[in-house]
Amino acid sequence: MSPCLTGITIYPIKSLDGHDVAEALVLPGAGLANDRRWRLVDMEGRVLNAKRTPLFHAIRAAFDLEQRLVTLSTGSAAPETFPIQPGSHGPCGWLSEAFGMDVLLEERDGGFPDDRDAPGPTLATTATLEMVAAWHGFDLDEARRRFRINLEVDGAPPFWEDAIASPLRPHAATNLPVDPYADLPPPDPQQFSIGDARFLATGVCRRCVVPTRKSRSGEPELGFREIFEAHRRRALPKGVDATAWNGFYRLGINTRVDTAGQEAVCCNAPVQRG
Repeated sequence: MSPCLTGITIYPIKSLDGHDVAEALVLPGAGLANDRRWRLVDMEGRVLNAKRTPLFHAIRAAFDLEQRLVTLSTGSAAPETFPIQPGSHGPCGWLSEAFGMDVLLEERDGGFPDDRDAPGPTLATTATLEMVAAWHGFDLDEARRRFRINLEVDGAPPFWEDAIASPLRPHAATNLPVDPYADLPPPDPQQFSIGDARFLATGVCRRCVVPTRKSRSGEPELGFREIFEAHRRRALPKGVDATAWNGFYRLGINTRVDTAGQEAVCCNAPVQRG
């Protein structure tokens, strides 16, 4: 089986639940349409996200993007549906109660990516997520919720994506770094395509605190990162140069678009390197 795209998940409101789609338009700014299109800020303009507070984990969100609606719930409270828009008619009042502070909803057509230098979708294989789930004793869906990957590829081995973003360079004598904290430049971005859309893999994504928490409650798992890094180092594939990684708490690849945008990525499309 050749690698193909089998899952597309976008996150319309940054740090809330994902929304699965069969296809997604690649925007000229490199992101997927409606991915991180909205975000929350406090009254001082500071971004409110799951890195800042684990309260996000307890909120369930379901989206109807054709109608531009979001249905929110938490605990035993009945779900409520709102237009996705700033102001009093949107979800801001409900979210302000959930967070215990006044929040505002901001919108930007190009989205609010975590990495402004690589604002394209993140990508990992199903086998990668399955392996990480096995390391920690949870299921595949929990791995998906924790790592929040946009594009999931089947038909490729665990960490197949590493070699796209960090291919072995000619000078590298081993696939493990001599000094994991060496300050070395990353390799040149490598091209890959999904159907007609072309991307550049700019690096393997350094993860934040979010995956160390249970996805539905926000409860932290002690030792998660240490366990992850120990397994990750041992599982590094041949043909991968990790000398620029500065640690092994990484999963999935960051990207930017190598075209003008406006192509669509679709499930079941082939994924090809180079």
